[in-house]
Amino acid sequence: MTTDPLKEILSNAEAVLFDFDGPICSVFDGYPAQQIADELRELAHKIRGKSVSALDRVSSPHELLLAAASDPELAQRLEAALQEAELAAVRTALPTPGAAESIAACNASGRVVAIVSNNYGQAVTDYLARIGLAEQVAYIVGRNATDPTLMKPSPHLIEKAIQALNLESSDCVFVGDQTTDIEAGRAAGVPTIGYANKPGKVDALQSVGADVVLTGMLELAEAIH
Repeated sequence: MTTDPLKEILSNAEAVLFDFDGPICSVFDGYPAQQIADELRELAHKIRGKSVSALDRVSSPHELLLAAASDPELAQRLEAALQEAELAAVRTALPTPGAAESIAACNASGRVVAIVSNNYGQAVTDYLARIGLAEQVAYIVGRNATDPTLMKPSPHLIEKAIQALNLESSDCVFVGDQTTDIEAGRAAGVPTIGYANKPGKVDALQSVGADVVLTGMLELAEAIH
């Protein structure tokens, strides 16, 4: 008899931790991440009076924060601007098919739900309230606004969630769609489920050690039931 690896990884999980952008929704569907990155670069140029070369070499808003980390004043200005952009983005974010079902299945089975995200925590809170899922999520941890180096792949945010839930890493499972999510989960000692929502992601997520890789969030909901 073959054991279902997804059901096996969930069998001992008291809590399921979800990344936000990807497994829960498409944050930047109506306000593209590339547009936000360009706006942050323009802001940095205005603040410093010149192009900031470190920011020209990266393409995502969160990478821009990391690139600016060595300039604390600039990093804080970019952080504030990104927070506003993310608050705007979640107003038009599209729910990921199967996300609500997965959260509901966790609650129905007695598993705690938390969201662990490199996004701004208030943006996560606003999104969940907008679509009626706020009461089903026990805990939200977003990026540290004063230290972008603590974003995933650092295990810091996941460890913070585990401590807040008063659990051990072995009691949790983390679901993410980026290689940095899987790296963070492994560093925190948490079993990981990769969500391959785009072509090529299955191999990428497997290559960094995801314990299981899904191509749809409904698979997770069905495995929890």
